[in-house]
Amino acid sequence: PPQTPSFRDRSPIASATHRVHLSHHGKVFEMFGIYVVNMLLTIVTLGIYRFWAKTRMRRYLWSHTEFLEDRFEYTGAGKELLIGFLIVFAFLIAILGVYTFVFTMIWPEWVGVPELAALYQAPLFIASIPLIGVAQFRARRYRLSRTLWRGIRGAQTGSSSRYGVMVGAYWLLTFLTLGFYWPYMRTRLLSYKLNNTWFGDRAITFEGSGDALIGRFAICWLLTLPSLGLCWFWYRAGALQYYASRARFAALGFEVTISGRALMFLMGTNMTLIWITFGLAYPYVLRRNVIYLCDYLILVGDQDFAGIAQSLKPRPTTGEGMAEAFDIGDF
Repeated sequence: PPQTPSFRDRSPIASATHRVHLSHHGKVFEMFGIYVVNMLLTIVTLGIYRFWAKTRMRRYLWSHTEFLEDRFEYTGAGKELLIGFLIVFAFLIAILGVYTFVFTMIWPEWVGVPELAALYQAPLFIASIPLIGVAQFRARRYRLSRTLWRGIRGAQTGSSSRYGVMVGAYWLLTFLTLGFYWPYMRTRLLSYKLNNTWFGDRAITFEGSGDALIGRFAICWLLTLPSLGLCWFWYRAGALQYYASRARFAALGFEVTISGRALMFLMGTNMTLIWITFGLAYPYVLRRNVIYLCDYLILVGDQDFAGIAQSLKPRPTTGEGMAEAFDIGDF
């Protein structure tokens, strides 16, 4: 694929005076020890400990990541994740039970008829798309509310229901346009999330447009077969560069300098390590991802962090229940 062009000429931060990276100080052997203990306790407790396992790993990652000589802090609790999961799981089971009962009343013979079985599953699949969007939005809100730096926490406003509707509608448009709505979908969803993201009493702003990426997307669409799909790493790297250049936090701007080649190397080697070690390399892969983020994300500008007040936005009381129910929870 051709070399990734720079979007810095479109960025409002080109003349900034300070350029700062995050840094990560975690040790792979320490993370591996946490991972092994987490795995064993999860097995012994028949999966219940996974909520505390995720919390323990997050606390380690957050507390070993540093910005301006101060480290982040994660204050989430395994109990919050468990309660959130149980609430959402009970709700989804109830809804699924009602749906199955109604469907069985209309077509009592559906179990033995493949066509009716497909008809039963189709609405569930369609409904899952916006619900996954809701789950991702709420999970992000929880993680931000439990993330602190210098005692100041993050927050996310906005409506998870609205975000879920956006996800469903945009995926439909993407399907109808043979994928060409993808840059617009990704940009608009990111815009909604970032423009509702806060650190303390100050919000992040994002001004991006899918128009800036549609040309690159069209090139990749045409080169997918000739490049065996590798051109999409070039697209993804360029999209990350563009998105970073259009985001700001007060006087602070962002840059991402990763190339398509570096992104391909990271993802390819991560997958290979997971496969050949049967998952045991997961802590190393997780640490690599954090280090790549710290290496390729640059914060640019002069920002008076001392003037930022604590967030007064309400915090969710339970964790990522819907994300756990759909098994899409991440770090």
